Parts: sequence; structure tokens; C-alpha cells
Amino acid sequence: MLICSQCAETNHKGHDTILHEIKKAGRQSCDGNQHAMLSSDDVLPAPDQLTVDSMDNTSAAVSWRQPPGLDQTQNHYQISYHCPGTEPHITTTSSHSITLSDLKPGTEYSVTVCTVLENGKQSQLALTTFTTVLPAPDQLTVDSVDTTSAAVSWSQPPGLDQTQHHYQISYHCPGTERHITTTSSHSITLSDLQRGTQYSVTVCTVLENGKQSQLVSTTLNTVHFQWWKRPSRVAAVCVLLAVILGLLESYAEIDQLQNSLNTRTTERDQLKTRLRFYEKPCLDGWWKFGTSCYYVSSTMETGRGGQKECRAMGADDVIINSREEQIFINGFKKNVWIGALKLDGIWKWVDNTPFNTTYWMEGEPNNLNDKCVEISQTASDPLKSWKAVPCTSNYWVCEKPSTP
Repeated sequence: MLICSQCAETNHKGHDTILHEIKKAGRQSCDGNQHAMLSSDDVLPAPDQLTVDSMDNTSAAVSWRQPPGLDQTQNHYQISYHCPGTEPHITTTSSHSITLSDLKPGTEYSVTVCTVLENGKQSQLALTTFTTVLPAPDQLTVDSVDTTSAAVSWSQPPGLDQTQHHYQISYHCPGTERHITTTSSHSITLSDLQRGTQYSVTVCTVLENGKQSQLVSTTLNTVHFQWWKRPSRVAAVCVLLAVILGLLESYAEIDQLQNSLNTRTTERDQLKTRLRFYEKPCLDGWWKFGTSCYYVSSTMETGRGGQKECRAMGADDVIINSREEQIFINGFKKNVWIGALKLDGIWKWVDNTPFNTTYWMEGEPNNLNDKCVEISQTASDPLKSWKAVPCTSNYWVCEKPSTP
């Protein structure tokens, strides 16, 4: 393929400069017409300015510039990335950027990118490294405090279900050395504290290799004293008065309290059931969101074929019930089927429920013959990314409930 396409222009300028740049990149001029073509001995330039644009705990965005002199040459890029002790993941793209997903939190990755021609010839590698973010503990809370102890708890950071880790807790009061301890639990009781004193508490996530997350912190104040624990006549009198007042309660009030207790007990049991749904992990290869587990295919199928694969795993095509779920599915960065079909000219979900909320792209649906719906990555707005398409071939997403 010709590198220079401007030789035929009648008022051509700057050609000598272009040829000079081509020769510097390892290219040769061909004939008297001054066309420059890539030979088998030429140096194929590598991608330029390989940069890590952003990262979080499980993904990273990497970009680079097109190598000089390849404006008129068909090429693509091969990307390889891995962390120590694992096999490299290899993928290709014709773009100048890529998002690497399914990464391990708090882990160093090496990334290489090379230019590849249509004949398979590759350039030298451009290399960079980055370390994914190790998420800190979430929702650090002081659950209870008395005179010499305090109970503190937190939630597990997102993305660490399959990663070995523990937590480091540090606490101190002004003018004293820090007390440092560790636990693999999500709570701890701090003991031997001073009465009526303010304490600062920090917690961080720690991997097996010693890498630590950022700190989350809180403060607490121990109780100065608890009168009901002091052996005094005042305390005894107060207890006696409380007993007498309790005996004077009417049966009607007791029944009212009992009914209120029964109601609270029922509400507590319902909350425990809902909590088990949220805490139940999904199987390997499935993603957790809310009370459902999701599976994203690595192969393409027809609309019916994808649904058949889902049902074979005890699931079905995903049904989107909220904007949060729509954004979550869009985040897989693939064009995927969702569980919507057009039957007798009416769009319905695979469980025959109607569309209550939709996220169509502008102008969609625009073809009466299209009977399947995909979430398209060509859309700039994740809440306007549905596209009606033929049910031919695409990736697919399965959904099933996370049972307690």
C-alpha cells in the first residue's frame, strides 16, 4: 500500500520532508515518481506515548498515539497484559485506546502494545506498568461504646470476594502511642481504653504481599462513668422505683408493647432475609449486582441461542428493571443481547412482561423487521443505548436471582 498518496497533486509541496521522515523510520523510496512503499526490511514503528489514563480496583484505561508514517497503511495493535505469576492476556484493536477489565485489585500489571500490519509483521513493543487501586474498607462505624471498650465495624471493600486480604486497625488517644492490630473479620472490639477519652481509629485493607489501601478513619469518645454499675444506695433506689413502675403498667399497655414487639420482630426477620440476598456471593464467572447474579458470554450466539445457553445454566436473558441495572449492564463494554423480543409487533421481555421503562437510542427502534435488542457501545449515553437489530449474532447476558 502506498505511504504517500499526494504525488499526483499538481501543486504538491513538502514532498522532500515527507520522504525524509519515511527514511528516518526505516523506509525506502521506490522509483522516479518518488512513491514511498514499506519493504520487508523496513522498521515498523511502535505505538507512541503509551499512557495509563485512568484506573480503579478492577480496570484500567490505556491509550497511545499512532506511529508516525502510517496514515495510509492498514494496521492494528496487539495488546498484552499480565500480573506476576499469570499467563498474559492478549487482545487486539484498531483503535488507539483500550479498557482492560477483570483485573485484580491492588495488583501490578505490565502492559505491552505493538503495531501489526495486515501481513502479520509486528513492531517493537511499547511497555508500561500500573498498579490497580486497592479499595479501602467501606462504612466504618462505631457500633457501641462504654467506659473502657468500643465495638467498631465496616463493610468489605468491593471487588475483593476472590482475593486474600485482612484489615489493619490503628487507634490512639492524644499523647499516646498508636495501638496496631489486625483481623480478617469485618469488626473488632477495642479494649483497655481510658475512661472519658476521645480516640482516633483508622482501618485499611492489606493484601498478602503487604500492600495497603488508603485509610478510613473515625473518632469515638469513651464513657466517663456508668452510674448503674456503681454500688450505691441511689442506684438501688432507682432500680426499686423502676420495678414498682413496671408493676403498675396496665395490661392494655403490656398488650400494646407486645404487639409492637411482634411487628418489629417480623420486620427484623424480613430485613435479615433481604440481607442474605445481598450478601450471598455468586458462582465463579458470575457478577453480583443487587439481588441478582449476571453472566456475560465470551462467545456470540443468535438471540434464541443466547437464551438457550442462559436457560441451560438455570438463568434467562437479562431483564432490566432500573436505571442502575441499565448502567451496570452497559459497563460490561460489549454489544450484548438483553431479554427483549418483538412478538406480533409488540416489544416484550422474555417473561412476557411489558416494557415499563426503556433506554432506546435516538431514533430507535427504526426497522419493523428487527426483533431483538442489544445494548450498543456506540452510544455516548448509557441510558440511551438500546438498539433494535436482527437476531443474528451477538454476545449475551444471563440473569438469575441470588438465593439465600
